Amino acid sequence: MPHREQNQHWSLESLTKAYQQGYMAGLAGHASHTQPFSASVPAAAWEAGWTDGEGQRRLSEEKLNRPDADGSPSDAKKSA
Repeated sequence: MPHREQNQHWSLESLTKAYQQGYMAGLAGHASHTQPFSASVPAAAWEAGWTDGEGQRRLSEEKLNRPDADGSPSDAKKSA
């Protein structure tokens, strides 16, 4: 069996899992070089998840650091 065919042992479930792992890594702020897969297809799924998770993390940080209308950060506790 050629080397190319040996690396194609993946399923929709395994690609979904790779994507989810990448998403969580990106969301947690891990570097993209921590990608654990050697096969190109699962690695691409992980990297796609990492990109999406990293983007969501950045959006969340921006939202937390954006001032409210009164000029205070939106994560500051409001007094009752």
